[in-house]
Amino acid sequence: MRPEQIWSPIDPARIVRQGLIPLITALGLIGPAAAQDLVGHGGPVGALDAGQGLLVSGGFDTRAILWTLDAATARNVTRFHTGNVTAVRLLPHGGFITAGQDGRLAVWQLDGRMPDFATPAGQSAVASLAVSADGTQAAAGYWDGRVMRLDLGSFETQIFTAHSDRVTGLGFLPDGQLVTLGGDLLLTGLTASSTLAFRVGLPALPNGLARVDDGVAVIFADGALRRYDAAGALTAERFLTDRPLLSVASGADHIAAGTLDGTVWLVQGDNLVPRHSFTAAAGPVWGLAITQAQLFTAGADGTIRRWSLDGDALGGGLAPAVAAAHDNSRGAEIWNNCAVCHSLEPDDHSRAGPSLYGIFGRKIGSQSGYDYSEALQEMAIIWTPQTLSDLFTYGPEAYTPGSRMPEQRIAAPEDRAALADYLERVVADPE
Repeated sequence: MRPEQIWSPIDPARIVRQGLIPLITALGLIGPAAAQDLVGHGGPVGALDAGQGLLVSGGFDTRAILWTLDAATARNVTRFHTGNVTAVRLLPHGGFITAGQDGRLAVWQLDGRMPDFATPAGQSAVASLAVSADGTQAAAGYWDGRVMRLDLGSFETQIFTAHSDRVTGLGFLPDGQLVTLGGDLLLTGLTASSTLAFRVGLPALPNGLARVDDGVAVIFADGALRRYDAAGALTAERFLTDRPLLSVASGADHIAAGTLDGTVWLVQGDNLVPRHSFTAAAGPVWGLAITQAQLFTAGADGTIRRWSLDGDALGGGLAPAVAAAHDNSRGAEIWNNCAVCHSLEPDDHSRAGPSLYGIFGRKIGSQSGYDYSEALQEMAIIWTPQTLSDLFTYGPEAYTPGSRMPEQRIAAPEDRAALADYLERVVADPE
């Protein structure tokens, strides 16, 4: 649970300008974690891309970090977006692109302190991002179903509606065709002039795609991985799990898919035959990247972990889950998910979100010492067990628009009540 996100006590933009990244690396604030895992984000990480000895990551803390993989150090730390960094891509000829919950797209040099180009803030968050293999084009898909094509030479843009729901995935095929994937259960192919090449219906809710050869691999909420060719025809299908697949990446002849329960599946790219699976996280795997020899995973705890293509941990491996405070109730169990971003200690804003100490009876966006957005500060919501339940009933996008809290819900009323009961017991403010 994260009504807002925190600005770090250390301003990464200032640190970069002063050339102090080597110093903070040495101090352990950003840089090599034990055995090459990458630690630098102040909260969950949901976007990864790797290649050419580099990795770029996007987090809920508004940071995008460019990492040098051999040294496991941060080469560039950006804090340009005003919300979650929802998608990132490396550019084939150098540089990278970031996209965010603020609806902005930014194009960066590898060591750029400010972007070479950025779009204005939008009313809809960016949900997906793709770059063509020749590095001449990029495409961004939005929550409202629109797609923006960006010419990376002239920075000219073209915006059109591709779906009636969130654009959950994008990919450029070798011939320049752009494949789009939507929450409206449609897969479409668009020519270089954005005319429709094909449109096919999908059997379940799609959560993302990765380009594979001259087609795409699509992950679904029903736990299936499916391949489609350049004409939109289904060529292979594999049910991997009964849990939703949330992330996907392709590299060489492999496809990796991450699940809601922390499992990663590695399959053959041509026929989707599973090679193996392993547990990569204690919760959802939101970010995946794959190179010729390594796999990278990211999720709620903010650590980017390295694995061999056989599923062996190359860094520190899976860390123990964050222990809930005080008791072993159902509410404490649910709180474990919130504890990634929030503390229960007074004025402890060291995580991605503010402390929830003394939350009930307080106005939203009013915890002292925390940098809330203007939208939250203007709301009249008072936190009570009922308003907390409403937040997780309707989701932050609907209940607290303008929040940087990731979209999430707690479906069961008894679980929402258990969380509220737990917080009432352990975070009552004695004042």
